Amino acid sequence: MTTKDSVTSPRLVSPPKLPTPQRHRAKLLLAPLFGLSLVLHGLLLLAPAPAPEPVPEAEDAIAEDEFVDLLSIGTLAPPEPEVAPAPAASAPPPLAPAALPTQAIAPPPAPIPAPADPVSTNTPSQPEPVAAEPPPATAVVADEAVAEIFTRLTRGSGDSDFDSTETSFPAIAYLIPQGIAAWSPQEQACFFTQINADTYSPQPSVVSLRYLTRNVQFIEQQDIPRTFPAPQYAVNRVADGYCDRPLFQVFREGQPYLFISLVGIGVGAPGQQASGLVIIWASDPRSS
Repeated sequence: MTTKDSVTSPRLVSPPKLPTPQRHRAKLLLAPLFGLSLVLHGLLLLAPAPAPEPVPEAEDAIAEDEFVDLLSIGTLAPPEPEVAPAPAASAPPPLAPAALPTQAIAPPPAPIPAPADPVSTNTPSQPEPVAAEPPPATAVVADEAVAEIFTRLTRGSGDSDFDSTETSFPAIAYLIPQGIAAWSPQEQACFFTQINADTYSPQPSVVSLRYLTRNVQFIEQQDIPRTFPAPQYAVNRVADGYCDRPLFQVFREGQPYLFISLVGIGVGAPGQQASGLVIIWASDPRSS
């Protein structure tokens, strides 16, 4: 036989082996078991799986708290002392532990009772201090009294009435020769805070004034004594006067009452002028 013949020659195929009776019986037994296992496996897949049990967080926290750095244990702050909760009462519920103060607040001190009044005894007490003598009383002269004073001073109305206040003051008294306009500013300030030919403002302690067209010598010697007669009144001339003009202090029933300045106006020697001002003061003008 040649090589060509050996390649193309058909191979002999052995016939299939038939199963033996033992294998056949094994297949018959395994078939139902395999089906049963499939059924059970499917039931297990369909059954709900049990939920996993939750791990308590406290254990994790405890585990974390239990971990302490041994190298930094010396720098740990000491734990704060716990504050005992307040006892339960009918009051509102206690505050949260974080809002409670760490130190107890001391109650406010009780008020100190006022000392009792000392009991009077028969022992002699210390003499009371003597008060200083008050300054001379300041007269408060009513308008009615002032009107009565000037009525007596000018002897009322008629031929003997020398009161020219409404008709000649301040214009005539200011503008006549050697009148108020000729005074120095210091002299004017003794009796007025402001004065000119039209208006004037007396010092605050001036009660009232009158301009009399009568010789000032007669005013001093006759009119003032008649206006304040004795024994109810007493008129004393003050030494050195006030602002180089005569000053009188009047007492009523022995008590200080008022002061009077007599100011000559116009031509003439001091105390001889043809007209003059009678100024009533409520207090001593030298102390103002």
